[in-house]
Amino acid sequence: MDIRMIRLFLFAVLFSIVTGCGKEDPKSQAIVKPATPLAVESIVTVGESSGREGTSTLTVPGGAVFHQGELAGVYVVDGEDRLTVRWVRTGRTVNGSVVILGGLDAGERIVGRYNRSLREGALVKEQVSETKEIQSNE
Repeated sequence: MDIRMIRLFLFAVLFSIVTGCGKEDPKSQAIVKPATPLAVESIVTVGESSGREGTSTLTVPGGAVFHQGELAGVYVVDGEDRLTVRWVRTGRTVNGSVVILGGLDAGERIVGRYNRSLREGALVKEQVSETKEIQSNE
C-alpha cells in the first residue's frame, strides 16, 4: 500500500470519530404523534368583549393558562385538532377569566382546562360528557 493511501485512510477514520459518525442528534428526531386523539375536558374559543371607549378585551378561562417559570401559556388547537403551545401576556383576572394582553387572537380555539399530560403536537378531541336521567318510582 502506498503511504498516501494509508494516510488518507487514517484521516478518514479519524475524521469520522471526531465528527461522531453514526451518532444521532436527539433534537432532530421527529415527535411521535399518537394515532388516537387525547380527550380534553373542553375546547373553547378565545372571547372578545368591548370595554369602555370602544376598546376590546380578549379573555380565556383561568384554568386554561399554565405557567412555566415566568412564562404563561395556553394550548392552541389548530384546524387539524393538534396542540401548539402559545406563550401569552396576561393581565388581571375577572370572574374566573384571565385577560389576554398579547399572544392570542379573538376566535382562536384553545384547551379550556390545562392538563399536565398534554403535549405539543398531540391530536385532541373534546370529551363528550353524558348526563343520565334517573327515574324515581315514588
